[in-house]
Amino acid sequence: MTSQNPFADAAAGFELPEIALEVDRLALVKYAGAADDYVRQHWDHPFMIEQGYPDVIGHGWLSFAHMCRVVTDWAPPAQATIARYAVRYHRPFHPGVLTCGATVDSVGPGRIDLSLWARAADGTVLATGSVSLTPPA
Repeated sequence: MTSQNPFADAAAGFELPEIALEVDRLALVKYAGAADDYVRQHWDHPFMIEQGYPDVIGHGWLSFAHMCRVVTDWAPPAQATIARYAVRYHRPFHPGVLTCGATVDSVGPGRIDLSLWARAADGTVLATGSVSLTPPA
């Protein structure tokens, strides 16, 4: 759901529409190819079981990309520019449903600050982040 004008419509506390998607091993392999990141933890299930993990681990940047997608679905690049971002990973994410969302923290002249999050299907918070938007140049 794209905002007509995020700088006119945004208010502190507004929750952007969430996205939920299935991140399977195929998605992780495709991301590995796109990112040129072939670390075994992202694709080699038997190796990860030997290491004591229940499954392969998704790429952190992939989860953050989906968190940012919540923002760009609401305020596309033609309407807003990501001026600053930060992310903190709390738990590894394994293949399964990844749900991402964002909340407007504050709105100021020419700036919108948002908090982002990603959760596993069981509700565990996997990552949190922040984004600051400015009008496009």
